[in-house]
Amino acid sequence: MLDKTDATAILTGMVTISRTFRKAAQRSRERSLAGTKYGFLRHLLEGDARLGELAHQLVVSAPVASRAVEALEAEALVERRTDPLDARAVLISITEQGRAALAEGDSRIIHKFAAALDDWTPEEAERAVALLTVLNERLAEVLQPSETPADAESGTAPTTAPATTALTDTRTTDEDEISE
Repeated sequence: MLDKTDATAILTGMVTISRTFRKAAQRSRERSLAGTKYGFLRHLLEGDARLGELAHQLVVSAPVASRAVEALEAEALVERRTDPLDARAVLISITEQGRAALAEGDSRIIHKFAAALDDWTPEEAERAVALLTVLNERLAEVLQPSETPADAESGTAPTTAPATTALTDTRTTDEDEISE
């Protein structure tokens, strides 16, 4: 079992990486495709989605998701259309312009990222991917909002686990999430 010191060191490293990416996005001229908006476009490459699904997949609130989609729509990177299976619902789709912008942004980001890891061997990269995959899966399991007995009795929304709060507290504001 991992001891508390090692767990703290890993969490500190993750928070540092998160802050590094956030600062880089704030300085970047390509801010329009960072953060939540970038994540939405990336997710929409897999297919159309409803707003709630996008919010859930990127672990953002509905208002943050709505503002991000509005901003992407204003830039003609996504479009809304009626869900053919449920005329009451709306699907968000990535446009060709959105695909092109994502591809261009990916090219820049990947180039910079690869340069930062230039001295890694293929084996080190493979090991990092494997560890990050396991870490993401386990964090998704452990850091999900948990329902307390009080929540169940009152019918209120689940509370956020303390570890989730500690991670999300590193964010600045909802507006930063959208524009990053």
